[in-house]
Parts: sequence; structure tokens; C-alpha cells
Amino acid sequence: MPYACRPSSSDELVSRLELSQYTTHFDLEYVHCPLCGKSMRDYYDLEVWPYGFLDFERQFRDIAARMIDAGMIGADNPKMRLRGDICEQQRCILICPTCRWWAAIDRAVLPAVKFQFWQLNLVSTASLIDFDPSDVSAPLEEVRSYLTRCYGARHSLHPRVYEQTVASVFRDIGYEAEATAYSNDGGIDIVLRSAHERIAVQVKRRQRSVEVEQIRSFLGALQLAGFTRGIFVSASKFQRGAIQAAEAACRLLTPIELVDADRFLDMLGVAQGNSAPDPESCGFYDIPNPPAFLHSIYHLSSL
Repeated sequence: MPYACRPSSSDELVSRLELSQYTTHFDLEYVHCPLCGKSMRDYYDLEVWPYGFLDFERQFRDIAARMIDAGMIGADNPKMRLRGDICEQQRCILICPTCRWWAAIDRAVLPAVKFQFWQLNLVSTASLIDFDPSDVSAPLEEVRSYLTRCYGARHSLHPRVYEQTVASVFRDIGYEAEATAYSNDGGIDIVLRSAHERIAVQVKRRQRSVEVEQIRSFLGALQLAGFTRGIFVSASKFQRGAIQAAEAACRLLTPIELVDADRFLDMLGVAQGNSAPDPESCGFYDIPNPPAFLHSIYHLSSL
């Protein structure tokens, strides 16, 4: 999949993070995941973070050298010589509850010898790797994270993987869910159980809209198997005739609930939020010295 729970060696996503430049404190309420666009959750007081003054100084020297080479400031200017310490530092990790991507941020304020304070933001992020949507052995957690960012690729998933993904989403929103046998399932792909009922689910991963005949066939499968309620999950949309057929089934006391692609994406987002990782489980601590990149540098005061 395009993400893994381990630090990244690429700074592509680092540059896409939008961090406040106006305060030395974290102002992360409106930071959104650059992959799926959802609001990220912030966690403070990280137990392990290997970077100190020398790491920030190394990044500062690179920026200072460019400024000096460009003639923006003189090499002997005291504003460009650091005092040798960090006067304020704050560490945080942002985790997207939907697609599981994370970014660890170390924000430090370094005083110059005279007249200047510099704020630097170092960022380390989860890595991106390839993912084969047709891989039936892919962990469902990875499949679900992939779908939240690349939902348009849902039709490329193996049908069985898509069925298992749907079952896992129902499981995370409160049902007992079990996928039936892949073949000879009698038109029922998943069986849901709650405290009061058993519900049959049929899943269609195809791009074509669901037609009325498919709803009628599902209704027959429900009645033959003794189910009193069904849910039809489609990776596309439902034609008008299919919607009317589902409404007619309700009048026959065998309700069929329709879940189209947009609604399932909403359900997936809720399920992901219910099982969101924390700093201990997101992979941040898996590597002792994760690579970090300079996200931004600002001067906070100048005389």
C-alpha cells in the first residue's frame, strides 16, 4: 500500500504539512493529513526523540549558508551565529485516524548571539511503499487505510478482499460480522449479528450501477435463507429501479438497506476513527533514530 508504519526517507509529504509560523507553541487544531485531507490527532510528551541542539544547528547552518551566498546577510552578522542552546522546545506527533499516516514534529527556538531568535521545525513521517490492490494476502488494516486515500481504486481490489473489508467495517461499528464462503454463498456474502437480529449482506465491487434484477435476486436469497433483513453494499451506485425494488421489499416485511459507494466511505471513516492508532502502535517507536527533515524556519524577533 502507499504507506507503512515506519519512518520515511522522503521529504515530499513534509513540505505538504501546514504548520503555523506565528507562534512558538503548537497550533495544530486545523492541521489536515496531506494524503486523505482528514483532521489529524495530536499527541504530546513523546517518550523518545533523538534530536537535540546539534541536529537543529546542522539544519540552520545549511539555511544560513544559502542566505549568505545569496548576499542576503553578512557572514559575520551576529544574527547568524547561534548562542549554542535551545531556549524552548516542544515535541508532538500527529496521527491521521483515517488513513493512519503520521508525522512527528520537533519545534525548537534557538537564540542567536545577538538580536535574533530562530524557530525551526523538524519533521519525521511514515513512509510510503507500493501496494497491489489485487493482493489477497494484504492485511485488512492496510487495505482500509489505502481505501481512505485512494477510494477510486476500490474496483481494483480482489472481490474477496473487498468483502472482507466490508465485514471488518461492520465489525468496527458494532456488529459481529462473518464473511461466508467465497463460492456457493447463495447470494449472501456476510452475516451480521447484533443483540436482536441476524442480517444478510451482499457486496458488489463492480463499477456498474446495481440493477433491479440484482435486488430481486438478493430478496429471494434472503427469503430462502430465512433472513428478515438485508443490506446491499455497492462500490458504485444504485439505479432507480433498484431503489424502488428495495422500497417494495420493505413493504413485503423484508427490508433491504442500500449502501452506495459514498455512504460506505463514510462508514469506513467512522470505523477507522473507532480503531485509530496511538503513538505506541503507529510505528513511530519502531526505529530508534527516524530520519527527520527541516519543514520550516522563521525568525521570531529582530532588532
